[in-house]
Amino acid sequence: MDIALFEKNIKFLYDNFPHYYNLVKNIKTRNYKILNDNIIDINGNKLYPNSVEEDSKKFAYYPTHNELWERKFYMIKPYFWEKEFNVTGKIVNKMINKAKTIRNYTEEGFYFDRDFLPTVAVFGILAGKHIDLLVEKFEFQSLFVYEPNPEFFAISLYFTDYEKIYKKLKDRFFLWVNGKLDFFAIERFYYERKVTSSFLTLSLKTYNHPLIDDAVSKFEQIRAQKLRGWGTYEDEKKGVLNHFENINRYKVLVKKTDLDIPVCVVANGKSLEKNIEFIKKNQNSMIIISVGTAIKPLLKAGIESDFHIEQERIDILKDVLKDILPKYKGYFIGSNVVKKEVFEMAKKPLMYFREAFSFSPKEYQIPGSSPIVGNAGFAIASFFTKKIYLCGMDLGYRIGERKHASGSFYDSKDDKTLNGIKIEGNFSDDIYTDSLFLSSKTNIEKMIEMENLEVYNLSDGAYIKGSVPLKDYIDLPCIDKEKYINEMLDCFDDINIDFPDVDLYPLLKSVKNVLNKKVEDYKHLTGLIDFIDNAFDTYEKTHSVEYSLLRGSISHILNYLYILSHKIKKKDINKLQEILKKELIRFEKDFKSMRIDKGFR
Repeated sequence: MDIALFEKNIKFLYDNFPHYYNLVKNIKTRNYKILNDNIIDINGNKLYPNSVEEDSKKFAYYPTHNELWERKFYMIKPYFWEKEFNVTGKIVNKMINKAKTIRNYTEEGFYFDRDFLPTVAVFGILAGKHIDLLVEKFEFQSLFVYEPNPEFFAISLYFTDYEKIYKKLKDRFFLWVNGKLDFFAIERFYYERKVTSSFLTLSLKTYNHPLIDDAVSKFEQIRAQKLRGWGTYEDEKKGVLNHFENINRYKVLVKKTDLDIPVCVVANGKSLEKNIEFIKKNQNSMIIISVGTAIKPLLKAGIESDFHIEQERIDILKDVLKDILPKYKGYFIGSNVVKKEVFEMAKKPLMYFREAFSFSPKEYQIPGSSPIVGNAGFAIASFFTKKIYLCGMDLGYRIGERKHASGSFYDSKDDKTLNGIKIEGNFSDDIYTDSLFLSSKTNIEKMIEMENLEVYNLSDGAYIKGSVPLKDYIDLPCIDKEKYINEMLDCFDDINIDFPDVDLYPLLKSVKNVLNKKVEDYKHLTGLIDFIDNAFDTYEKTHSVEYSLLRGSISHILNYLYILSHKIKKKDINKLQEILKKELIRFEKDFKSMRIDKGFR
């Protein structure tokens, strides 16, 4: 126990983190004390089996090879699919092929620097000596420390030099003390260095507590969520082709209104089977917006939605809808990246501009309409009203049960899942989700808060923060649907869009220039990739179209560079850099070729 260190820490907190200073100052009860190099609880039990010094050394011993630490790797695909990703796939596969020819390439394991650690999360400070030892011995990609008990944080001030930690790690050190760990803190931790934090997360639990279990679960949820949805150049290009075949042909959603009526967004979660009764009973009392594959179960139940929304650019969509959409009497709202054949099947086609798509004009994009079509339905509903009912918007499932309603596209599919991320359920505590549903849920929650929406959730899946779970069905008063539909249609208008000037070369050159830098070890590689990642983001404002086209693929390519580099000796990393420098020009050549082939000038 070091009194001088305690006083130094108190001054540091007072000067730099007054909220932590006040937290320590205002601790009312003392349940622990420091005695004989250990922490003793009020019953006389030791928290460290041996001593603070001895057990902290065990915690801090080489986390990459320490059984006390959990290791979560991002496992790369053996080869990227070149048929679907003709440019990104070729570049990635050239790196893979090159890496495999390098002497000492390891198929199973990874190489690490002895004094540098990838993403590290420590759950539980206790005396904090293990954190002090870790920072003394290692450099970090980033370090997150969570402690739910302020008293342990106070005790750690005698053992841990926080000023030294902050000076060494700067913005790579994240500290959260007291209470439940916030989702957004974890998001910030992961997303500030999206690529290099994807490879490996090392995590340590120093003691068991429900709040620590909650924090570990949240970390895993955000980690899983972060590993998807990056997109690719090829996805964007497919959307570009569809976009320019659709624009200037249909009225586009361009403005909001605020109608004092309920709008029901109907998705195709399994609980739609139960929600059908509510929708049937109130179909003349609310505007019904169906999304994705929910249209078929609704029609089967004799319910025709007022609007139907599709968002995806996939080829299969026209086959899924070919027997439904030509007969559908409601208004079809497709995103600008949906294939033109789908629009042409609809009797009453309308359009909206998909969020975060490279060629969608910023002023007309629908905020909150990604990542899935359910988000598009919710976001579009918020353009018309503040009062929204959710049916079949499960965004979660029960292990071993089907995820979608019967009578839909998924009847012939393997629709059951045997694992997932445990989350709070809307009506029960046996609900799980996956990273895509979790991302969708998070975006809906943000929309509810930002737009101050009144949301009632009848879906038997994930709890959506800010919504009111509604298990008992209610009767809503009838409305003049025709009048309100016409008011909604007034929010759509004709606009004209031209093909913008696109020049990928400056962005590709900026990446290539950084790749010229010599990499000496994995720490330098981490810094180099973080630099490219951050520098590339600066183009979002100045070259937004080019940025959106390339962003996803650049992330994937950097991710493979980072992971593959850990499968070869550090002296050979430059060989993979050379491959990238030669191959990046493929993007520019491919885009120019597409423009010429399709006559886009």
